[in-house]
Amino acid sequence: MDNKRDQILRAAENIIANEGLHNLSMQKLAKDAGVAAGTIYRYFTDKDELIDELRRDVLTQIADSILQGSEIGSVEQRFRCIWFNIIRLGETCTMERLNFEQYTHLPGANSEEHRQFERATFAPLHALFNEAKAEGVIVDLNDELLFALALEPAVGLCRRMRRTGLNFSMDELEVVCDLSWHAIKR
Repeated sequence: MDNKRDQILRAAENIIANEGLHNLSMQKLAKDAGVAAGTIYRYFTDKDELIDELRRDVLTQIADSILQGSEIGSVEQRFRCIWFNIIRLGETCTMERLNFEQYTHLPGANSEEHRQFERATFAPLHALFNEAKAEGVIVDLNDELLFALALEPAVGLCRRMRRTGLNFSMDELEVVCDLSWHAIKR
């Protein structure tokens, strides 16, 4: 990715994460990114395109983190890898980065175009679910239901850990991961 383009995206993410979308102006963005205001328009035609690109960029980073290492092992091992990657992602969130709640409230996050991008970005997760269904390892449900039953608990724990400072032992997390797996296991 182009360095200035990335600087602009990171600065936009930081402003939205810390001050809210309503405080994102092109002038403030230029100042925070350390570029001239005109430079922003070399990379993005307008604020809407910038936000669309930021949404895609953040989702890609989230997917890369969640899916890292999940291509190796049995279906269950790959599921567990994804589950714990979600926990680690939550543990590494910083104030400079958009959290998932902020991300989901960005304009356009519920558009059909973005849902298609999201599905393509998480294609390996869908492939894992499809493989597990075909092997008869997990129940044959819609992927969104499988995600809600089995992976949403990890997302919820991350949110709670980030907001409250709670920490759980690895033994406790292993139990919750096992329960999450058993929620969808055939």
